[in-house]
Order: sequence, then C-alpha cells, then structure tokens
Amino acid sequence: MGKFYSETYWADMHEPVRRKLLMGSAGAGHLFNVGAIALESDPQLGVELLLAAYVSNPLDGNIAVQLAQVEGLLPLFPTAVASCLKAVSAGFNKPDNLSYFMRLAARRDDAKIRNYILSCLEKEPGNLFWVQQGLVHAGAFADFSFGLDILSGEFTAEIFPAINSAKAFFHYMNGDAAEALPLLMSSSDVFGLNNMAHLAASITLKLGERETAVSILSGAVDGQPWRVSEALRLHDLACGLDDKNVPLPGSLAVLLYSFNKAAELDATLASLNDSELHGVKIFMLDNGSSDGTAEVITKWQPEFGEQMMRIDLPVNVGAAAARNWLMKEPLVQECDFAVYLDDDVEVSPDWISRLGAAVEAYPEAGVWGCKVLDHAAPAVMQSVDLHLIQPAGDEGEGPEVDLAKIAPNPFRCSDLHLSLLDGGYFDFMRPCGSVTGCCHLFRTQKLLDNGGFSLFLSPSQYDDLEHDLRSCLKGEFPVYQGHLSILHRKRSGFASHTSAAQEGNALGNRYKMQAMHPRSEILQIMADEERLLQSDLEKKMQYLVQKGILAG
Repeated sequence: MGKFYSETYWADMHEPVRRKLLMGSAGAGHLFNVGAIALESDPQLGVELLLAAYVSNPLDGNIAVQLAQVEGLLPLFPTAVASCLKAVSAGFNKPDNLSYFMRLAARRDDAKIRNYILSCLEKEPGNLFWVQQGLVHAGAFADFSFGLDILSGEFTAEIFPAINSAKAFFHYMNGDAAEALPLLMSSSDVFGLNNMAHLAASITLKLGERETAVSILSGAVDGQPWRVSEALRLHDLACGLDDKNVPLPGSLAVLLYSFNKAAELDATLASLNDSELHGVKIFMLDNGSSDGTAEVITKWQPEFGEQMMRIDLPVNVGAAAARNWLMKEPLVQECDFAVYLDDDVEVSPDWISRLGAAVEAYPEAGVWGCKVLDHAAPAVMQSVDLHLIQPAGDEGEGPEVDLAKIAPNPFRCSDLHLSLLDGGYFDFMRPCGSVTGCCHLFRTQKLLDNGGFSLFLSPSQYDDLEHDLRSCLKGEFPVYQGHLSILHRKRSGFASHTSAAQEGNALGNRYKMQAMHPRSEILQIMADEERLLQSDLEKKMQYLVQKGILAG
C-alpha cells in the first residue's frame, strides 16, 4: 500500500489511465473506458477496473455484453460474478425498434413511460433491457418505489446479487437505509465490499455509523489505491470537512439577475430569505423583464430591507452583461467576496458558511462552486467538479484553432456524474477545471482582476466556463465544494426541452468559446490541473496515513 504515496505510483502509471483516474473512480462507463485502456499497460489494474465497472451497475446489459466480449476476461473474475454477468448479458435483449419509446422519453410523459415499460415487461418477462429502462426512469423522476416494483419480479438465481445490489441502492435512495443494508451485505458477498464502498458508506452514514463508513472506505482505498473518489470522500469524513461550517472571512455581496422568470425568482428569494445571511448585501438586477418579475422584487424588498439593492434595466442585456453590470457596482466592489446566484435555485440555510469552509480549506482558489441537483428530481446531479477533456480522436497536439470545423478546438467538460444518481460519489472538496455558474463565489478583487464575463458569449451559455478558463491560465483553479448542494429548477438532458433557437445559441457560443482559447492553452490547463489533482490527492493520503486511517 505504501507505494500509493510515493511519486512512482502515479508516475509509473500509463499517462491516459492516470489522467482519467484522477478525474474520479465512479461510474460504470468511465471505469469501463479506463479499464479497457489499462489492460495493455497494467493487466491487473485493468481487470480490477473492469470488475468495478460491472459492479457499479450490474444490471446494465450494455456493460455486461461488452465485458463478456473481452477475450480472456471472465475467467479472471470471481466465479459467481462471472456467472451473474453472463446471465445479465444473456437476459438483456434490446428491441430492434425503439422509436415510440424514445418519443415518449423525449416528451417526459411520466405516466405513459411507466405504463409502456410495464407493458413491455408483461410481454417479455425478465427482459433485463426493460428492467434497466424502468430503473433509469425511476431515477430520473425520483420515483424509487417504482424502481423497487420493477425489481420485485421473478429473476433467475444467477442474477440475484445484481438484483439485491439494485434493491439496496433504491431502498437507500428512497430513504430506507435499514432495509438497504442487509441487501447490500448479501450482494457484497459476491461482488466484494470494496466494489460497493460508496453505497455502503452512504448507507452506514445514514444509519449514524460514521466510524463504519470510514472503515469501509479505508478498506477499499487500502486494497486498491486507484480509488480516487473513495479516497477523497474518506479524507473529508476523517477530518470533518463533510460537515464543516465556517463564516466567510469578510463581507459578501449576493448577485442575482433575472429575465421573465417571476415564479422561479420568487421561490429563489424565498429560500435566500430563509438562509443564514449574516448581514450580506443583496444586489437584484431585473434584466428588462416584461412579466411579473418587477412585482416579485417589490414584494421581497420589505423582507430584505436595506440589505437588498434593486437595479432595473429597460432591456435584456444578456447574462454576461448582467454579471458585468453587477460586478461593477461600487457597493459590490467594496465587499470582500461576491457570489453569483441563479434566479431559479433553492439554497440550504447554511449555504454561505459551507462556502466559507471551502474558502478556509482552499483560500487561493479562483472561484468556489458546489454540487447542483435537479429540483424536480434531487437525486439527479446536474453539475459537480468538472475537468477539461479532449474527445476521443482529438487528444493531444494539433491545429491551434480550425475555424472550418463545427468544433474549432474540440474540448469539453467531464461528465462522470451524468450516468449516476447522487449516492455520495461526489461528496468531497477539491480543485477542478470548472464549477457551474448557478452558484459560484469569488474574492471580489480576483473577479475584477480576471476581467468581465465575455460579451462574445451573449446572451448566455459558456460565459461562466470561459471565465474559469482564464482563471486557470493564471494558475487560480476553481474549487468544488461537494458538501454543499443547491437545487436548480432548470432541467437538464432530455428534460430541458430546449428550443431550436436555444440549441443554436449554445452551439454558436461553444464554437466562439473554443475559438477564444487555442489548443495550446487548453493543453496547458489540462496538464496543470492534472498536476494539481495529483498533488491534492497525495497530500490527503499522507494525512490519512499520519492519522492511522490508512496503512503506510
């Protein structure tokens, strides 16, 4: 185990594997991709990663089918795991025509989707494709009882470990940790507790067994030092960062702007009013709204009193210009910190002191952000710690910018969280490449020094990411505070129902953002961030060894 803390552990690892693992060790698809790469350079590591990929979602027939096709792999898995995987692969029968189902999914017609899945399972009992679709739907709509109903059918004995694993997860997400624990322990007898450490830690924490959760995570990291996500979570549990509240070391300006979202703004201001504001100043900009936004602000003005300053613009100047207007307000510039808050979020009572804990832990960050959850389905994560990556086939050096392509400098943010529900996988604090603009905190002077949000990216989309890129180039990386979650009323993915105009604006702004930062700058940020992530991880592991939580 000691090799984990030496320079050679990461230095000797195949560079693409190291880079991907430092982003995290959660999610079946991510672990599968990393494992497939690792098989050539380190077969033992590759097998461990591919086993972890399967156990991450053992009823996912897509992963099972792919793993079953990897030559010589299954004999290296425990016999019962291989039997379960083979049975899942054999029982996963994807229909040839899914056009009607995809139309239902795109329309998010909950009742029709449920009924269609149930009707398909009635016609094809035991078809794990429809079982998986039912579980995905249950998670997307936070209808965990429906997921448990799907799992109550009759299944072959070989896949009982996978069924019990899914039941444990859905019972936990449904708020019944006591029911989840025995199911998880039964499943872990086959899959190994290390491969289920996140869920086991989440369940035991919910049951008030903090020391057990620490023991489970430490066992996983001791046994398999590549488990970066588990190590980060373990560190924060061990030193109390997961539950730490610290007042900000200075005055704070809360900056909001809104355009024609009166109902959402009303709810946002209500949650803000219910939070611990500690004498902050609130700056509320009406960005030329024509609905009831002005009346909402008028309604809340007496509640906040002199704490809230109102700004009314005659026209919508766009998101970037609204942000710049707010940061240039003289009273804002007098504050030590400034936090932008979207007009469609719900904050927790202690949100400011949670950000304060991040400032205390990482005082030199360029910006501090948090975990963003879907308001309608809070188990769905919209944003966590984001890292810059290049798409497959476009890695490494190349043309600085190719304006003839729809992606003139192809890079994007990591999306490990999109294949997972919020089961504790991102409950940690660390540096990253970008944090979402829904709720992000700046030292006011750094915000001003970094320049305004780019008007090239008006009216909205990618202006917050581009701002983060400029901070990264100065060596001032963002920090993600995963122990603070906010609820966001704007849906993501299929749920967003973006119009053609909105989609076109997003594509256009992505093009412009990529053209603003040549490939050499993106490669520099990626390399600098990789070193930062590794350094941060090693410091945390050394702390855990010094405290006797991990073997040295």
